[in-house]
Amino acid sequence: MQSAGATIHPIGVQAVVHALLAAANAAGFAPSILESQPWRWRLTGNTLALHLDRTRIDHDVDVDGRLAIISCGAALHHARIALAAAGWRLTANRRADPADPDRLASLRLEERSPAEPEDAPLMGSIPLRRTDRTPVTGAPIAAGQLKAVTAAVRAEETSLHVLYPDEVLELARVASGGLPVASGPADRSTGAGPAGLADGRGATFALLYGHTDEPEDWLRAGEALSAGWLTATAAGVSVLPLSAAVEVVATRQAVQVMIGCVGYPYLLLRLGRATVAPSGPRRAPAAQTIDRR
Repeated sequence: MQSAGATIHPIGVQAVVHALLAAANAAGFAPSILESQPWRWRLTGNTLALHLDRTRIDHDVDVDGRLAIISCGAALHHARIALAAAGWRLTANRRADPADPDRLASLRLEERSPAEPEDAPLMGSIPLRRTDRTPVTGAPIAAGQLKAVTAAVRAEETSLHVLYPDEVLELARVASGGLPVASGPADRSTGAGPAGLADGRGATFALLYGHTDEPEDWLRAGEALSAGWLTATAAGVSVLPLSAAVEVVATRQAVQVMIGCVGYPYLLLRLGRATVAPSGPRRAPAAQTIDRR
């Protein structure tokens, strides 16, 4: 039995490389702002490092890059789930590297172990997960479904604040700059404008938030987004992220005050009963950027 933190011996190198490449490719299914996939991977030995790709950030939408880092967090969680479901024990390192500020995290494989049963449904949800922009109708999601999504988010050290109807109306007003909110199409690929609030009369709205507001927190929020979304997919719940209210400082601060300053808002989620179950995997994601050394 190999001790924790030990280097994987050459006899297992091929299996390690295969596992890490498969994890990076699974991450390609993760949601990202404007479908940009603002990340790249670097594979060295038994370690897969996640880097922010600043060339893929649209600074007109994502002024400070927080939505791009949230997207990277979602990719990181997808990779973690893929490795865990394949029976790999790993160590995740999210500490910032002053010498390489765009290196957000790394996953180091330790040894093979039995896959955890709870990872199987999440792995199965990765190719089935979809962004559902259709209006939500009918009854809200069940209390048990909401509890499962909330627990998945909390497991990733992020919190979920479920909004009351009057808070939804106030949030719509804040997100629209005080103007009346009109129904219409979403204006983000991962995240939508105020229209998403108007088109969800049977929806439950919940705010992802945390107690600090640093890049590592945004990364964690992305992991929580992935965990909650995959859990929702497995439970028959549709998800639409809404980012307009948190894209700029002024509206983020207004949202923070609106929820009683319990934390820093990262992203709003619209949850509803999925009207059509996924019939099969989505199209394969674009080839992932993976540097090997």
